Amino acid sequence: MTGADLDGVAERIEAAVRATAGVTGVYAAGTAVSKMIGAGARGLGVRRDGAPLVVVRQGTDGTRVDIALGVGLAAGATATTRAVQRAVRDLLAAHGLADAHVTVAVVHVTEPAPA
Repeated sequence: MTGADLDGVAERIEAAVRATAGVTGVYAAGTAVSKMIGAGARGLGVRRDGAPLVVVRQGTDGTRVDIALGVGLAAGATATTRAVQRAVRDLLAAHGLADAHVTVAVVHVTEPAPA
């Protein structure tokens, strides 16, 4: 798969994650170093500003997907991440990437305002 193909898959994954009940937001995934490299690449015009926040990459160890998301407190982090995993796995299988390693990190929990 080419870089453009991986970006397309990442965009579809991000859309599926955003559509999952309980998800309140999607954040830049990856390590601090990879986020800095991505910011630098955007600054140089090598990577577009609207690039997906979900990271999909292929290496010698196979395909890896990194997702960082926010969840609503009422929905629960466990139920929401399981629903995200299911949605992402279904999408990856449709693209022939059923064996990908998927990491979902909850980086923000939104609590409703007190009544």
